[in-house]
Amino acid sequence: MKNRLLWIFTAIAVASINTQAQHAHLNVGAEATHQDAPLTWANGAEFATGSGYVKALNYASEGCFAGYYEGNITLTVLPATEAHAGPDPAAPALGSYIQFRISCLDAPPGGKFGFWEAGSTAPVVSLGAGESATNLWPLTESDGAPGSDPFGHIHGRRFTATRPGIYKIGFTAVDTSTNGVGGGPIHTPSDELLVWFQAGVHIQSVAPDPETGNTRVRFGAAAGFAWQVESSTNVAPDAVWVPEGESVLGTDTFVETIHEGLSGDTRFFRVRGVPVVP
Repeated sequence: MKNRLLWIFTAIAVASINTQAQHAHLNVGAEATHQDAPLTWANGAEFATGSGYVKALNYASEGCFAGYYEGNITLTVLPATEAHAGPDPAAPALGSYIQFRISCLDAPPGGKFGFWEAGSTAPVVSLGAGESATNLWPLTESDGAPGSDPFGHIHGRRFTATRPGIYKIGFTAVDTSTNGVGGGPIHTPSDELLVWFQAGVHIQSVAPDPETGNTRVRFGAAAGFAWQVESSTNVAPDAVWVPEGESVLGTDTFVETIHEGLSGDTRFFRVRGVPVVP
């Protein structure tokens, strides 16, 4: 069967994403507490691009984020003392002072990925594809004195995007303390952790298979919604959109749905989200 062009059309969800569903914690730890032990992203495997995780950024029409797609992953440092519900065996060394930096490896054309400090009225950094921040931002809440707990759990920060689509963002944890050998840091920096962010609702790919006649549709399914793939032969105002397969419950991951008997047709696809009531 000769394959014809399949077009992608992405629909916007019908309600805002529940803020509780957006909340996640990405934790900085360390391989050990001795001099030059590297920092780690203790639970980074759950967020890494290879895990299928994608962080949804929801469009804001009012408030300080109006005109941006916004959301949050809270970056934390694991506690090293009982004072902060520790000690966690994966925590960095006492006296370390942990900060982070951001890079933007990929973004939609013209899109900018931003980081906002708590209470700020504009992003403190805004990065396009291929750009990296030169600044560092603190995660540790202590003053970095010798023997102090590197723990940090700062709320109120946000990540934003200016254009809809998929962004690949890198995070690196850095120890900037002066409590190591020779007045330098205790830990070496972490590896860069790459995380997907999705601004708005976006179909990442449509892949027809001429051999089976099936079509695979891959999209980011934000938590808090049941997502339904729909197809149509056109995108006219009176187009008829037909549900394809069963709806999928969003879990902030990329999902792939397989649809039979569509590969030989010209089709437009969209995904529609219906809020899930707890």
